[in-house]
Amino acid sequence: MKYLIPEWKQAHRMWSIWVLVAQAAAGIGAIWDATTPEQTGLSVMTWALISAVLGIIGIPARLLQQKDLARKVAEMIRDEAGAIRSKTAKGAAIGAAVMALAVPVVAKWEGLRTEAYRDVVGVWTVCYGETEGVRPGDVHTRAECASMLEERLFEDYYVPLTRCIPNLPMAPVEVQASFASWTYNVGIGAACSSTLARYARAGDWRAACDQLPRWNRAGGRVWKGLDNRRADERGLCLSGLK
Repeated sequence: MKYLIPEWKQAHRMWSIWVLVAQAAAGIGAIWDATTPEQTGLSVMTWALISAVLGIIGIPARLLQQKDLARKVAEMIRDEAGAIRSKTAKGAAIGAAVMALAVPVVAKWEGLRTEAYRDVVGVWTVCYGETEGVRPGDVHTRAECASMLEERLFEDYYVPLTRCIPNLPMAPVEVQASFASWTYNVGIGAACSSTLARYARAGDWRAACDQLPRWNRAGGRVWKGLDNRRADERGLCLSGLK
């Protein structure tokens, strides 16, 4: 009912409505005439012509008698567009706040190496733990590394994480930032299929935060550095729940 114009109960008073009713009647008559010609003295062509004329009349009739409708439609479109822009701006602000917390954590624990190197499990890595397309001999500037980290963390880890945990943007930014840092380290596939993600989808943020220390292994071994990183991420995560 909310999509009907306010005057819908008085529609029978608008002459444009009666023109459209006549048009509908003409169309029904044309069908009737096509199936039972003995019921009317007019040909199908005549009925079709009447219907077309009434349709043409109906167009200006609607414009003249319901001139406010176009204004209301325009206002609705403008309001919807404004709501979309507001939602987009809000999402961008949340994303920026999350990155402001997550990037320093990732940078701290990944460390900066401007020349390509092998990590603890033998994967070629550069900058702040970047492994995508890294080849031996690759070299980047500090500025390139910083830009690469922020873009990759947001586009390839945080955004996909919000797809498998749809309610994540409603969590405190500290929770989101800790999960983004963790996902950057373990990978989006492992993150989305984890018990942590299951708790997060259920909205049990504390239980999800408490899952972080479990992710302290690499190559089947427990690493002190990962222990420390998870403790840092868990601390950030829980700080948003106090």
